Amino acid sequence: MTYIRVTKAMLFRLFIFIATLLLVGCDEDVALSKGTLDQLGNSGVLIGHFSADGSKLVTVDGTNVLHVWETSNRVREFTVPKDKMPDLVREVVISQDNSMLIVVGDNELQFWSLPKQKFVTKVSFNGVSGYAYITSVALAPTMDKIVVAMSDGTVNMANLHTQVNNQFAPHTRPVMHVQWDDKGEMVMTAAQDGKLALWQFGSPEPVFTKEFNHRVTSLAVRRDFSEFFVSDALDNQVIATLLDGADKSELKYMARFKVFRKALFIEQSAYLATSSSKSHLTIWDTKSGNEIGTWQIDTLNAGATIVDMYAPSREKLVTLSSDGLLEEWALNMLAIK
Repeated sequence: MTYIRVTKAMLFRLFIFIATLLLVGCDEDVALSKGTLDQLGNSGVLIGHFSADGSKLVTVDGTNVLHVWETSNRVREFTVPKDKMPDLVREVVISQDNSMLIVVGDNELQFWSLPKQKFVTKVSFNGVSGYAYITSVALAPTMDKIVVAMSDGTVNMANLHTQVNNQFAPHTRPVMHVQWDDKGEMVMTAAQDGKLALWQFGSPEPVFTKEFNHRVTSLAVRRDFSEFFVSDALDNQVIATLLDGADKSELKYMARFKVFRKALFIEQSAYLATSSSKSHLTIWDTKSGNEIGTWQIDTLNAGATIVDMYAPSREKLVTLSSDGLLEEWALNMLAIK
């Protein structure tokens, strides 16, 4: 008779394997996806954003053409042709009232009127260093102020009415995330230097700062500005209070680390939705930090990812993929997990 010596390492690997199978089984028991609603064009989506109310969707496709869509019936309302676009589009922004579209180039913002479907004006922004380009833009919900962040860590806080620009350099690496509060008074920035900060608009001193060991890859803020989710590039993902940045919970998962690209709080619920660097959607319990489940999005091409997400209610989520696929998810099905 042959005996096999079972080591602790073997037992641990076996445990991980069984746990993984159980997790996959749980996910398959809940058919969260209600399927693809539509495909927006045939050229993929490099940049895509839902409007604040979810009624509109702006996409920049693989040919550098911008489209504005009516979300409910996926009708193309407005197109900015390639020859009127910046050579490289860094970002697009929709005002909260859906009246203004901002197309972001290397050092220039193009302002378009959505109701009139016409170009309005353009404004240039620079960093402290001569080589800096724009990495993130956020327009205040009051539409009178804008924050333009740069690749060299510079943050421009500009008043659009007075044309006064307060320029600071609080970061040392590209600032990839900017979030406004619902009143247009406070701004949160997060950068590849691992630093996150909350600011009173125009002030050179932050209300608080939070530092991570690696670059910040995703940031999400609740609509009422009560809490935020932040993830670094390796193994630190927390939900914290906006009062002082103190941690409330930390995401828990069995893998060694996960990469988080997009994140969204599901309002009026304890759910947080995140996307991976691949084609996965994960739902989390914000109170405990526990992973509720992970699901595969519909894809047409290998390497497709979630470009943006919108939750019209606590029972429904809509995702937009880099393939241009709009997919709907029934969050009310999570109640049976």
